[in-house]
Amino acid sequence: MKISLVSALLVCGYMAFAKANEVCLNETEYDFYMMENLVTDVRKRLASLKENFKEMVNAKCQKTKCPQSSCADDWVSYNGSCYLFETVPARNFEEARAFCKQRESELLYVQDAAENAFIVRMLGRLKSSAHWLLGLTDQGSEGKWKWIDTSAPATFIKWARGQPEGRTRQNCVIYSSSASYHWHDTECTKRYPFICKTVKSTTGRQQHLFVH
Repeated sequence: MKISLVSALLVCGYMAFAKANEVCLNETEYDFYMMENLVTDVRKRLASLKENFKEMVNAKCQKTKCPQSSCADDWVSYNGSCYLFETVPARNFEEARAFCKQRESELLYVQDAAENAFIVRMLGRLKSSAHWLLGLTDQGSEGKWKWIDTSAPATFIKWARGQPEGRTRQNCVIYSSSASYHWHDTECTKRYPFICKTVKSTTGRQQHLFVH
């Protein structure tokens, strides 16, 4: 009798556990289902807003030629170029450069103060990282800073006070929010968010330009 009672309790306990586990799994599946539906709904709403925006622009520009952005999705247009602000995952100098090349672009090179001011404004709006990697390096010759993907010497520089300071240890460059996004030299092996840049072609598609 005692054995039968213990067996019955064990069976009931196992069934209760299995039932609870089933409920847990069902709740988890339901959460994923609701999340998936939410993401789908957001995508539809974004697509709708994008179409409404296009219609609004066309309505405003019926008698004039409206400017058309030729940058791909997720890229930002400025003065004939497209910029991608990439945060996840962070990459070191060579990894970031390879990522940009795969997307037919270059690791950021900055040509003048106006372009740099645009980038700083974007970084201030994003606020997703304290540091951003750009394509400036003196790896080839200490103290001679050049843009890695254009091989052009840097005619525009925006060093923070006391920078560069790393000498042969720090041969790459980042924007630093603690220095109002002025530039700091850093080790090329460290990982940061980074910025890709490409020039827009006259055909309305992005093009990459390498000067070697």
